[in-house]
Amino acid sequence: MAEKIDTRRRGLLGTGALMLAAAQLGASGAANAQTAAPKAAPLPPVKPGSHTSFASLKQINAGLLNVGYAEDGPADGPPVILLHGWPNDIHSFVDVTPLLASRGYRVIVPYLRG
Repeated sequence: MAEKIDTRRRGLLGTGALMLAAAQLGASGAANAQTAAPKAAPLPPVKPGSHTSFASLKQINAGLLNVGYAEDGPADGPPVILLHGWPNDIHSFVDVTPLLASRGYRVIVPYLRG
């Protein structure tokens, strides 16, 4: 038997999980705008497909929802959240994540379902 999907409930669960993740990651504080990007050495060239996995995979239990995510970079660095769309997954960012982490950013890539 097919069940009707309650989109309002799904949206509420997704919003709750996102709020919980933001609170745990310290993203609920005020953001600081930067007027100019700091000067840095050029990034090394990256051959697509040269990275095949992430340095760290973690999970957050958000009630009924368990969200997996990849994390790289210093814990006190400015956070960058990379979001993928369907049909892709977190591996869409496997090459760019180490580059951002090498620049001092805390990179978070949640595994989004559906």
